[in-house]
Amino acid sequence: MRGDNNLTTGFTRGREGDFIETIEGLIFDVKGLIHPPDRIISFLRYVPSPDGDRERKGVRYKKIYNLKQRWNFLRRYFPGYIHFDDYFGRELQGVPLENVHSHYDPSRRLSEPSNDEVELDAIQLARRLIDAAGVRTTSVGISGSVLVGLQEPESDVDIIIYGIGNSRRVYQALRNAMSSGDMFEAYDIDDLGRLFKSRSMERAMKFDDFCTHERRKVLQGNFKGRDYFVRCIRDWDEIREPYGSFTCQRLGRKKISAIVSDDSESIFTPCTYEVEKVSMIDRSDPAPKQILSFRGRFCEQAKTGERITAYGDLEHVSTKNDEYYQLVVGESSLDFIVFS
Repeated sequence: MRGDNNLTTGFTRGREGDFIETIEGLIFDVKGLIHPPDRIISFLRYVPSPDGDRERKGVRYKKIYNLKQRWNFLRRYFPGYIHFDDYFGRELQGVPLENVHSHYDPSRRLSEPSNDEVELDAIQLARRLIDAAGVRTTSVGISGSVLVGLQEPESDVDIIIYGIGNSRRVYQALRNAMSSGDMFEAYDIDDLGRLFKSRSMERAMKFDDFCTHERRKVLQGNFKGRDYFVRCIRDWDEIREPYGSFTCQRLGRKKISAIVSDDSESIFTPCTYEVEKVSMIDRSDPAPKQILSFRGRFCEQAKTGERITAYGDLEHVSTKNDEYYQLVVGESSLDFIVFS
């Protein structure tokens, strides 16, 4: 099982894929790469609970997957972990630095020995990607339940790739591995049905549309029969806008139709799709120049040249040298990106 080698002290910054444990024992997963100076934007994932189905060091935990349930739990029991962010222009979950008890770093997890089957599969998957892509061991990490020692026998494995160049090499290695069938398999119809249900996508899109998009993805699938997800993120020196260099203003829930003009950022979390020839359902609304998502489920969702329909939150973004509009998808279970 997990040791403590992946814990860090003197914690001051976090990034996508990291986990944070609070002084009350709540466990949050970090979202994005840009954070205010006094707290880390992160969303509740595990809570101590006598009736929890996972156990670590004699403490039982319950996983909260649904976003609405995460918000409701914090509002009721720990409202201090909810704040309104003036720069992002919306309410967010996050852990103040003073409340951080432990920080779990995926990049440290790969070096720990283990006898647990899930952990061994995660380590084997990570090492196969390292060898196939020719990237350094330090550019790959293990996240998810394995990182915090709360995996179950049927848990999936979550791999983190750090750096733009490393991510592109790993992505190509995954495509090759998926084509060869060497321990890697794309989701079949039963897998997709399970995924559709677990993501509560019934109100967002038709199952046939969901399958069309998901079947061609390689960042997710089966490795030795176990679900995996590979999350590609920028490294620290590749973050383009520091916190406070932009402001976002929400303009409401909107639906657009557009052609994807650039999908080169679609493998990253957060992911973006540059769009053109945008049609707004309400013609008085300003047209966004890009679609943005902080959810891994929207990676690889569309390709350059495809016409799509998307639903999410329209935002006005202001920076020192520019201003533009973007559509943010994934912060509601009703959001979607589908072929038009």
